[in-house]
Amino acid sequence: MTGAAMTGAALTGAATTAAAVTPSTLLPLERLREVLGVRISAEQGEVVTAPLKAGVVVAGAGSGKTATMVARVAWLVASGLVQPDQVLGLTFTSKAADELAGRVRAALRTLRTAGLVAPDVAELEPVVSTYHAYAGRLVRDHALRLGREPAARLVTPATSWQLAARAVSTYDGPMDAVGWAESTVVQAVLQLAGDLAEHLVETDDVLALTGSLQALADAASPLRADGRKVLACQATRAQLLPVVAQYAAAKRARDLLDFGDVVALAARLARDCPEVREVERAASRVVLLDEYQDTGAAQEVLLSALFGEDHAVTAVGDPCQSIYGWRGASAGTLRRFPAVFGARRTDPRTLRTTYRNGGRILLLANAISAPLRTTGVPVPELEPAPGADDDGVVRCALLPDVEAEAAWVADGVVAAIRALEDPVPGAPDWARAA
Repeated sequence: MTGAAMTGAALTGAATTAAAVTPSTLLPLERLREVLGVRISAEQGEVVTAPLKAGVVVAGAGSGKTATMVARVAWLVASGLVQPDQVLGLTFTSKAADELAGRVRAALRTLRTAGLVAPDVAELEPVVSTYHAYAGRLVRDHALRLGREPAARLVTPATSWQLAARAVSTYDGPMDAVGWAESTVVQAVLQLAGDLAEHLVETDDVLALTGSLQALADAASPLRADGRKVLACQATRAQLLPVVAQYAAAKRARDLLDFGDVVALAARLARDCPEVREVERAASRVVLLDEYQDTGAAQEVLLSALFGEDHAVTAVGDPCQSIYGWRGASAGTLRRFPAVFGARRTDPRTLRTTYRNGGRILLLANAISAPLRTTGVPVPELEPAPGADDDGVVRCALLPDVEAEAAWVADGVVAAIRALEDPVPGAPDWARAA
């Protein structure tokens, strides 16, 4: 029996176990390249054929991370290690989820055409979702375990503001530490409520911290200006907490949840309900976590509670591309991943070759991003694709204001497009090179 036939036979059963797979049934990487008709570099190949263990992949900008994840799923299925519907992929945007799901479907059809998987297996699909949608599904399926209404509706920003404004206007408790206009107080209430949910922090935790800080301040005399500022900020939070509680009560009375509530509730389900963990681990034997550097504290608890202890979880991210710090995300989640998920491999795999930019642009990009790579997870410098060392053009300008800068950039884009569409002798060299 050939390797391909053995693979197809391995996947025709209702379930596939890693124990039933031998090295002879694993699809050679070169064969995967040939069938899919894609370039898979050596560093991508390490990720594609990695064992079914927890691990981190630091993927630089333009390094082909989506293509690598698609090839990973294709290799696992073609090698008989999992069925397509046993794969869970999570990312941040619906657009990214749709792209990943579509490309995986196309790869599975190609594998079926090549005879590497059975037709019924190729019809199965992985579960690809956004992090928030996945948390929402957990809440719908299991909220009753925590005494919450599973049919709760997602509140709109406008309704959130109205409920918070009502809580602020009707509150008659002390507010001497809050010296803001009413609209600013409403915004602060919404921000504090979101922060509590994102970090799974209760109001009692904030009050306890307030007491601890005050005790430290009483022991330090005299208190410096920055210390007084911290105490004042904490006193403001403490006085806002009852208003936050009223806002939360108003949402609950109307069976409403905001995004922070959904993730927090899903995290508590994962952490406190072993049955939820058992169901999710059985359904998702392989988990791919995209843009993991942008997950927050509650999402880390959710995912680690479900898939910790060395489940087959691959976290893909790049601390240099973290963009959600404003809402509690931390690139430190990548650094903590081995400990939190029980990963045996402590050094992350890397995708450092970028196919998006030429070598000249990368020289500048690596110089600018150098400070970001000095702490936390080791992030190597990006390298150009083979033969692209001298590609690209870098132009700089020092302009008087933002309007002049915008006009300069726009003019450059227009010139580059025109040079590509209809090159003329008068076009600048940098535009033709672009």
